[in-house]
Amino acid sequence: MSMLPVPTIAKEEGNTVDRALTRFQGSMLVLAAGTTFSFGPLTFRALLEADAWQYLFYRSFSAAVVATLTIMVLGRNPIRSIVEAGPWQAVAGLALGSCFVLFILSLSRATAAFVLLLQCTSPFVAAILGRVFLRERVRRDTVAAMLVASIGVAIMVGGGLDGGDRLGILFSLLLPVCLGGYTVLIRSSPARDPGVPTVIGGFMVAVVAGLVSLVGPGLDLPIRDVAMGCIAGGLLIGLGTPVFNYAHRFVPPAETSLLLIAEIVLAPLWLWAWPGEVPATSTLVGGGVALSAVAWLTVRSALQEGSTRLRWSHGLHAGAVAAEPDHLDR
Repeated sequence: MSMLPVPTIAKEEGNTVDRALTRFQGSMLVLAAGTTFSFGPLTFRALLEADAWQYLFYRSFSAAVVATLTIMVLGRNPIRSIVEAGPWQAVAGLALGSCFVLFILSLSRATAAFVLLLQCTSPFVAAILGRVFLRERVRRDTVAAMLVASIGVAIMVGGGLDGGDRLGILFSLLLPVCLGGYTVLIRSSPARDPGVPTVIGGFMVAVVAGLVSLVGPGLDLPIRDVAMGCIAGGLLIGLGTPVFNYAHRFVPPAETSLLLIAEIVLAPLWLWAWPGEVPATSTLVGGGVALSAVAWLTVRSALQEGSTRLRWSHGLHAGAVAAEPDHLDR
Protein backbone atom coordinates (compact mmCIF):
# COMPACT_ATOMS: atom_id res chain seq x y z
CA MET A 1 0.00 0.00 0.00
CA SER A 2 1.28 3.45 -0.90
CA MET A 3 2.26 5.77 1.95
CA LEU A 4 1.92 8.86 -0.25
CA PRO A 5 -1.31 10.00 -1.91
CA VAL A 6 -1.56 8.86 -5.53
CA PRO A 7 -1.85 11.83 -7.94
CA THR A 8 -5.37 12.50 -9.17
CA ILE A 9 -7.04 15.31 -11.06
CA ALA A 10 -7.49 18.26 -8.74
CA LYS A 11 -10.98 19.56 -7.99
CA GLU A 12 -11.41 22.90 -6.33
CA GLU A 13 -14.54 24.86 -5.63
CA GLY A 14 -15.13 28.09 -7.46
CA ASN A 15 -13.21 30.07 -10.04
CA THR A 16 -11.58 27.05 -11.63
CA VAL A 17 -10.33 27.38 -15.19
CA ASP A 18 -9.62 24.52 -17.58
CA ARG A 19 -6.32 24.96 -19.40
CA ALA A 20 -4.29 22.59 -21.50
CA LEU A 21 -1.00 21.59 -19.93
CA THR A 22 0.31 18.44 -21.53
CA ARG A 23 3.14 16.21 -20.43
CA PHE A 24 5.27 17.79 -23.17
CA GLN A 25 4.58 21.30 -21.88
CA GLY A 26 5.44 20.21 -18.35
CA SER A 27 8.63 18.59 -19.64
CA MET A 28 9.66 21.77 -21.42
CA LEU A 29 9.19 23.82 -18.25
CA VAL A 30 11.22 21.31 -16.21
CA LEU A 31 13.92 21.43 -18.88
CA ALA A 32 13.86 25.24 -18.75
CA ALA A 33 14.26 25.11 -14.96
CA GLY A 34 17.24 22.76 -15.30
CA THR A 35 18.79 25.11 -17.84
CA THR A 36 18.30 28.00 -15.41
CA PHE A 37 19.98 26.06 -12.60
CA SER A 38 22.96 25.31 -14.86
CA PHE A 39 24.08 28.95 -14.64
CA GLY A 40 24.76 28.54 -10.91
CA PRO A 41 28.43 27.51 -11.30
CA LEU A 42 29.10 30.80 -13.08
CA THR A 43 28.19 32.72 -9.94
CA PHE A 44 30.34 30.43 -7.80
CA ARG A 45 33.35 30.88 -10.11
CA ALA A 46 32.91 34.67 -9.94
CA LEU A 47 33.45 34.79 -6.15
CA LEU A 48 36.41 36.74 -4.81
CA GLU A 49 36.69 35.68 -1.16
CA ALA A 50 33.60 33.72 -0.08
CA ASP A 51 33.93 30.07 0.86
CA ALA A 52 31.28 27.44 0.12
CA TRP A 53 29.30 27.96 3.34
CA GLN A 54 29.23 31.75 3.01
CA TYR A 55 28.06 31.43 -0.58
CA LEU A 56 25.47 28.85 0.48
CA PHE A 57 24.09 31.22 3.13
CA TYR A 58 23.45 34.12 0.75
CA ARG A 59 22.16 31.83 -1.98
CA SER A 60 19.72 29.99 0.27
CA PHE A 61 18.54 33.07 2.15
CA SER A 62 17.85 35.05 -1.03
CA ALA A 63 16.06 32.06 -2.60
CA ALA A 64 13.75 31.79 0.40
CA VAL A 65 13.09 35.54 0.44
CA VAL A 66 12.21 35.67 -3.27
CA ALA A 67 9.94 32.62 -2.97
CA THR A 68 8.21 34.25 0.02
CA LEU A 69 7.72 37.52 -1.87
CA THR A 70 6.34 35.60 -4.86
CA ILE A 71 3.70 33.99 -2.65
CA MET A 72 2.80 37.41 -1.22
CA VAL A 73 2.56 39.01 -4.67
CA LEU A 74 0.07 36.30 -5.62
CA GLY A 75 -2.09 37.48 -2.73
CA ARG A 76 -1.35 34.63 -0.35
CA ASN A 77 -0.10 34.56 3.23
CA PRO A 78 3.26 32.69 3.33
CA ILE A 79 2.63 31.21 6.79
CA ARG A 80 -0.84 30.04 5.83
CA SER A 81 0.53 28.64 2.57
CA ILE A 82 3.06 26.53 4.47
CA VAL A 83 0.35 25.20 6.78
CA GLU A 84 -2.07 24.45 3.92
CA ALA A 85 0.63 22.77 1.84
CA GLY A 86 0.54 19.76 4.13
CA PRO A 87 3.22 17.65 5.81
CA TRP A 88 4.58 16.03 2.64
CA GLN A 89 5.36 19.40 1.08
CA ALA A 90 7.15 20.40 4.29
CA VAL A 91 9.20 17.21 4.04
CA ALA A 92 9.90 18.11 0.41
CA GLY A 93 11.29 21.45 1.59
CA LEU A 94 13.60 19.67 4.01
CA ALA A 95 14.69 17.33 1.21
CA LEU A 96 15.42 20.31 -1.03
CA GLY A 97 17.49 21.94 1.68
CA SER A 98 19.35 18.68 2.23
CA CYS A 99 20.20 18.61 -1.48
CA PHE A 100 21.73 22.08 -1.21
CA VAL A 101 23.92 21.09 1.74
CA LEU A 102 24.86 17.62 0.48
CA PHE A 103 26.03 19.01 -2.85
CA ILE A 104 28.40 21.45 -1.13
CA LEU A 105 29.68 18.83 1.32
CA SER A 106 30.16 16.31 -1.48
CA LEU A 107 32.22 18.71 -3.56
CA SER A 108 34.36 19.59 -0.54
CA ARG A 109 35.29 15.95 0.13
CA ALA A 110 35.05 14.19 -3.25
CA THR A 111 35.96 14.93 -6.85
CA ALA A 112 33.42 16.80 -8.96
CA ALA A 113 33.43 13.95 -11.48
CA PHE A 114 32.46 11.43 -8.80
CA VAL A 115 29.69 13.67 -7.46
CA LEU A 116 28.25 14.34 -10.93
CA LEU A 117 28.27 10.68 -11.89
CA LEU A 118 26.34 9.71 -8.76
CA GLN A 119 23.99 12.65 -9.22
CA CYS A 120 22.95 11.27 -12.61
CA THR A 121 21.61 8.17 -10.85
CA SER A 122 18.77 10.24 -9.36
CA PRO A 123 16.37 9.29 -12.22
CA PHE A 124 16.75 5.64 -11.25
CA VAL A 125 16.10 6.46 -7.59
CA ALA A 126 13.06 8.55 -8.56
CA ALA A 127 11.76 5.71 -10.74
CA ILE A 128 12.01 3.22 -7.87
CA LEU A 129 10.44 5.56 -5.32
CA GLY A 130 7.69 6.56 -7.75
CA ARG A 131 6.86 2.93 -8.36
CA VAL A 132 6.82 2.04 -4.65
CA PHE A 133 5.01 5.07 -3.22
CA LEU A 134 2.95 6.41 -6.15
CA ARG A 135 2.43 3.13 -8.04
CA GLU A 136 3.62 4.78 -11.25
CA ARG A 137 5.06 2.61 -13.96
CA VAL A 138 8.24 3.62 -15.76
CA ARG A 139 7.94 3.57 -19.54
CA ARG A 140 10.43 1.60 -21.56
CA ASP A 141 11.52 4.65 -23.53
CA THR A 142 12.19 6.45 -20.24
CA VAL A 143 14.42 3.60 -19.06
CA ALA A 144 16.26 3.63 -22.39
CA ALA A 145 16.81 7.39 -22.19
CA MET A 146 18.02 7.08 -18.60
CA LEU A 147 20.61 4.48 -19.57
CA VAL A 148 21.86 6.51 -22.55
CA ALA A 149 22.05 9.70 -20.48
CA SER A 150 24.01 7.88 -17.77
CA ILE A 151 26.48 6.67 -20.39
CA GLY A 152 26.82 10.25 -21.61
CA VAL A 153 27.57 11.56 -18.12
CA ALA A 154 30.07 8.72 -17.59
CA ILE A 155 31.86 9.83 -20.78
CA MET A 156 31.80 13.42 -19.53
CA VAL A 157 33.56 12.70 -16.25
CA GLY A 158 36.11 10.43 -17.94
CA GLY A 159 38.79 9.12 -15.64
CA GLY A 160 38.18 11.55 -12.80
CA LEU A 161 36.48 8.99 -10.58
CA ASP A 162 38.93 9.09 -7.70
CA GLY A 163 36.06 9.32 -5.24
CA GLY A 164 37.14 10.94 -1.97
CA ASP A 165 37.20 10.20 1.72
CA ARG A 166 34.50 8.10 3.35
CA LEU A 167 32.34 11.07 4.29
CA GLY A 168 32.61 12.47 0.76
CA ILE A 169 31.48 9.17 -0.71
CA LEU A 170 28.63 8.94 1.82
CA PHE A 171 27.42 12.47 1.03
CA SER A 172 27.64 11.74 -2.69
CA LEU A 173 25.55 8.60 -2.27
CA LEU A 174 22.89 10.45 -0.26
CA LEU A 175 22.57 13.24 -2.83
CA PRO A 176 20.70 11.27 -5.55
CA VAL A 177 18.48 9.72 -2.88
CA CYS A 178 17.42 13.19 -1.71
CA LEU A 179 16.95 14.39 -5.29
CA GLY A 180 14.84 11.37 -6.22
CA GLY A 181 12.84 11.62 -3.01
CA TYR A 182 12.22 15.32 -3.58
CA THR A 183 10.70 14.73 -7.02
CA VAL A 184 8.35 12.07 -5.65
CA LEU A 185 7.29 14.21 -2.67
CA ILE A 186 6.50 17.20 -4.90
CA ARG A 187 4.41 15.05 -7.23
CA SER A 188 2.64 13.16 -4.45
CA SER A 189 0.10 15.83 -3.53
CA PRO A 190 -1.22 19.13 -4.86
CA ALA A 191 0.07 22.35 -3.34
CA ARG A 192 -1.53 25.75 -3.76
CA ASP A 193 1.84 27.49 -3.73
CA PRO A 194 4.78 25.78 -5.51
CA GLY A 195 7.17 28.14 -3.72
CA VAL A 196 6.53 26.60 -0.29
CA PRO A 197 9.31 23.95 -0.44
CA THR A 198 11.78 26.65 -1.52
CA VAL A 199 10.81 28.81 1.46
CA ILE A 200 11.22 25.93 3.91
CA GLY A 201 14.43 24.55 2.41
CA GLY A 202 15.98 27.96 1.81
CA PHE A 203 15.53 29.27 5.33
CA MET A 204 16.61 25.94 6.84
CA VAL A 205 19.88 25.95 4.91
CA ALA A 206 20.42 29.66 5.57
CA VAL A 207 20.30 28.99 9.31
CA VAL A 208 22.75 26.08 9.09
CA ALA A 209 25.16 27.82 6.71
CA GLY A 210 24.93 31.05 8.68
CA LEU A 211 25.86 29.31 11.94
CA VAL A 212 28.78 27.50 10.30
CA SER A 213 30.03 30.76 8.80
CA LEU A 214 29.68 32.74 12.03
CA VAL A 215 31.74 30.15 13.89
CA GLY A 216 34.41 30.53 11.19
CA PRO A 217 35.16 33.56 9.01
CA GLY A 218 31.81 35.31 9.47
CA LEU A 219 29.48 36.73 6.83
CA ASP A 220 31.27 39.98 6.00
CA LEU A 221 32.05 39.72 2.28
CA PRO A 222 32.75 41.99 -0.69
CA ILE A 223 29.65 43.36 -2.43
CA ARG A 224 30.44 41.26 -5.49
CA ASP A 225 30.38 38.00 -3.53
CA VAL A 226 27.10 38.90 -1.83
CA ALA A 227 25.63 39.83 -5.22
CA MET A 228 26.71 36.52 -6.77
CA GLY A 229 25.09 34.58 -3.94
CA CYS A 230 21.88 36.60 -4.25
CA ILE A 231 21.76 36.17 -8.02
CA ALA A 232 22.23 32.41 -7.68
CA GLY A 233 19.56 32.18 -4.99
CA GLY A 234 17.06 34.92 -5.70
CA LEU A 235 17.10 34.71 -9.49
CA LEU A 236 18.13 31.17 -10.43
CA ILE A 237 16.71 29.18 -7.50
CA GLY A 238 14.07 31.52 -6.07
CA LEU A 239 12.30 31.85 -9.42
CA GLY A 240 13.38 28.60 -11.09
CA THR A 241 12.46 26.16 -8.32
CA PRO A 242 8.77 27.17 -7.98
CA VAL A 243 8.41 26.78 -11.76
CA PHE A 244 10.03 23.35 -11.49
CA ASN A 245 7.82 22.40 -8.52
CA TYR A 246 4.69 23.34 -10.45
CA ALA A 247 5.60 21.92 -13.87
CA HIS A 248 6.90 18.59 -12.74
CA ARG A 249 3.53 17.63 -11.27
CA PHE A 250 2.65 16.82 -14.86
CA VAL A 251 5.74 14.67 -15.49
CA PRO A 252 6.63 11.31 -13.86
CA PRO A 253 9.48 11.48 -11.29
CA ALA A 254 11.93 9.44 -13.39
CA GLU A 255 11.51 11.72 -16.41
CA THR A 256 11.75 14.81 -14.21
CA SER A 257 15.12 13.77 -12.80
CA LEU A 258 16.28 12.83 -16.28
CA LEU A 259 15.39 16.27 -17.66
CA LEU A 260 17.40 17.87 -14.86
CA ILE A 261 20.54 16.19 -16.23
CA ALA A 262 20.56 19.20 -18.57
CA GLU A 263 21.91 21.14 -15.58
CA ILE A 264 24.94 18.84 -15.34
CA VAL A 265 25.57 18.92 -19.08
CA LEU A 266 25.13 22.65 -19.74
CA ALA A 267 27.11 24.00 -16.78
CA PRO A 268 30.55 23.26 -18.35
CA LEU A 269 29.43 25.00 -21.55
CA TRP A 270 28.59 28.24 -19.73
CA LEU A 271 31.95 28.09 -17.91
CA TRP A 272 33.59 27.68 -21.30
CA ALA A 273 31.70 30.60 -22.83
CA TRP A 274 32.43 33.15 -20.10
CA PRO A 275 35.40 32.40 -17.79
CA GLY A 276 37.11 30.50 -20.60
CA GLU A 277 37.39 27.12 -18.87
CA VAL A 278 37.93 24.94 -21.95
CA PRO A 279 36.14 21.59 -21.47
CA ALA A 280 37.75 18.33 -22.46
CA THR A 281 36.63 16.60 -25.63
CA SER A 282 35.07 13.86 -23.51
CA THR A 283 32.93 16.50 -21.77
CA LEU A 284 31.54 17.75 -25.07
CA VAL A 285 30.97 14.27 -26.50
CA GLY A 286 29.38 12.90 -23.34
CA GLY A 287 27.26 16.01 -22.93
CA GLY A 288 26.00 15.63 -26.48
CA VAL A 289 25.03 12.02 -25.80
CA ALA A 290 23.17 12.92 -22.60
CA LEU A 291 21.35 15.88 -24.14
CA SER A 292 20.37 13.77 -27.14
CA ALA A 293 18.72 11.26 -24.81
CA VAL A 294 16.82 14.03 -23.03
CA ALA A 295 15.72 15.61 -26.33
CA TRP A 296 14.63 12.23 -27.74
CA LEU A 297 12.51 11.45 -24.69
CA THR A 298 10.89 14.90 -24.71
CA VAL A 299 9.92 14.70 -28.38
CA ARG A 300 8.71 11.11 -28.02
CA SER A 301 6.53 12.08 -25.06
CA ALA A 302 4.98 14.87 -27.13
CA LEU A 303 4.20 12.49 -29.99
CA GLN A 304 2.71 9.83 -27.71
CA GLU A 305 0.68 11.99 -25.44
CA GLY A 306 -1.64 13.71 -27.86
CA SER A 307 -4.04 16.03 -26.10
CA THR A 308 -3.97 15.02 -22.43
CA ARG A 309 -5.50 17.84 -20.45
CA LEU A 310 -5.07 18.62 -16.80
CA ARG A 311 -7.25 20.70 -14.56
CA TRP A 312 -5.75 23.48 -12.52
CA SER A 313 -7.10 26.63 -10.96
CA HIS A 314 -6.04 30.19 -11.59
CA GLY A 315 -2.60 31.59 -10.82
CA LEU A 316 -0.07 29.13 -9.45
CA HIS A 317 -2.64 26.94 -7.74
CA ALA A 318 -1.37 23.60 -9.00
CA GLY A 319 -3.44 20.46 -9.17
CA ALA A 320 -2.05 16.95 -9.29
CA VAL A 321 -1.70 15.02 -12.51
CA ALA A 322 -4.06 12.47 -13.94
CA ALA A 323 -3.12 8.79 -13.90
CA GLU A 324 -1.12 7.75 -16.96
CA PRO A 325 -2.86 5.64 -19.62
CA ASP A 326 -1.67 2.04 -19.73
CA HIS A 327 -0.53 2.29 -23.34
CA LEU A 328 2.16 4.77 -22.35
CA ASP A 329 3.92 2.13 -20.30
CA ARG A 330 5.02 0.26 -23.36
